[in-house]
Amino acid sequence: MFDLHPKLIDFDLKRLKVLMDKFHNPQNTLNNVVHIAGTNGKGSTAAFLKEILEAHDLSVNIYTSPHLINFNERIRINKKLISDKILINILDEVELKNDRNPITFFEITTAAAFIAFKRFPADINIFETGLGGRLDATNIIENKKLTIITKIGFDHVEFLGNSIEKIAKEKAGILRKNVPVIIAKQSKNEALKTLLKFAKKLNLISIKVDRISKNSKLGLVGDFQYENASTAFTAAKFFIPSISLSKVSEGLARTSWYGRIQKLNDGKIFNLRKNITVIDGSHNQDGAIVLDQYLTKNSLGKWNIIIGMLNNREVKDFFKIIKNHINQIYAITIPGVTNSHSALDIKYKLDTLGFNTNVTNCLEDALEKADKKTPLLITGSLYLAGHALKFNETIID
Repeated sequence: MFDLHPKLIDFDLKRLKVLMDKFHNPQNTLNNVVHIAGTNGKGSTAAFLKEILEAHDLSVNIYTSPHLINFNERIRINKKLISDKILINILDEVELKNDRNPITFFEITTAAAFIAFKRFPADINIFETGLGGRLDATNIIENKKLTIITKIGFDHVEFLGNSIEKIAKEKAGILRKNVPVIIAKQSKNEALKTLLKFAKKLNLISIKVDRISKNSKLGLVGDFQYENASTAFTAAKFFIPSISLSKVSEGLARTSWYGRIQKLNDGKIFNLRKNITVIDGSHNQDGAIVLDQYLTKNSLGKWNIIIGMLNNREVKDFFKIIKNHINQIYAITIPGVTNSHSALDIKYKLDTLGFNTNVTNCLEDALEKADKKTPLLITGSLYLAGHALKFNETIID
């Protein structure tokens, strides 16, 4: 798929619309579509919502991105990752109908999700945007039941704009006239104002978030996850008016979402270190703030950091936020990712902040150099998180 289609961001929905016309637009005949956009928390919110709904015996299909280890993670059909056989058959059909016309990787894989969900119906279909909202491939869906906007911050500014208002405007592009929206708690007032302005313009109801108790047990780590869980709970109540709080608790407690402040309890890295190791895909300033809160709360002293980042990310801004928790930094170039910062580039950037950064050849090299007595955090990119989980021989199901 990567060889056939460019892995680029090209905001033009015409290609996908033409392709889906050939399949009679399955995306517009799906049951109860929930569409989620935002900068941070989309995946976690979707995961919480899925588990709450399934705890109430509702079937759920869910489309998320990116994947960490296997592409199948993007398309989940009623509690299971899409099988290789079904996925390959659908992709073959999509390629045939597309007839070698230009199309991006994300567009053609989104088309596969639309077709898969049509052929394997569920009570609820959840779609997470890849980037932005207004011109995201998932936004060719017209018949939505509910939209959700999670926390908005600075990310992908080269595509979405260099102000919170511009970014929020792009995210608000998933909204539809008379379709209710749930707006998660925003840390930036400009984002909230922009979203409410669009909601009013489209004459739609903005559903107030119903907060869950901080005493609730969550399957995901970090205080910020209570915001995502509350957003998901509010969405579940929209579909289940007579919701069971005991089943909500069950769903929240069993929620998993790999690569998000994930503490390793087994696997190759765990066996190698025999000490605290956390993997987190944070890659922007808001993600760094969340990490800072987590590291502060856990009071384990200084951490060793293995860092790999894409070259459109601000390495220095990320580290300024977590600087008080750093013992040693080990920089790597993310394997197989052409737009990764090089380990040497990361070192140059961080040396200007006064850090003594170690350049390492690969993840295994970094793991060997980082002393095993100090807790370890592997962070900076979901691609690095996926690489680390694969190295750890973690099975995502």
